[in-house]
Amino acid sequence: MAKQMTFKDLYLREKEKPTPAQSFIEDIAELTKRSANTVRMWLQGKQTPDALAQSLIAEKFDIDVSTLFPEN
Repeated sequence: MAKQMTFKDLYLREKEKPTPAQSFIEDIAELTKRSANTVRMWLQGKQTPDALAQSLIAEKFDIDVSTLFPEN
């Protein structure tokens, strides 16, 4: 027998799923062993990841560190 859900229940279930941006932040936090808040600070330019974190991220995306994190 098919599961019974209202249209609104279906919507609310989907709404609870993380957004692609949230998933990206969580993946990078897990990869670098940092908090999601730290990753958000990197994205906002308020902090810069250390060399090890930068190299892990560069390796994951196969992009040169200097391209990912250009010096200002």
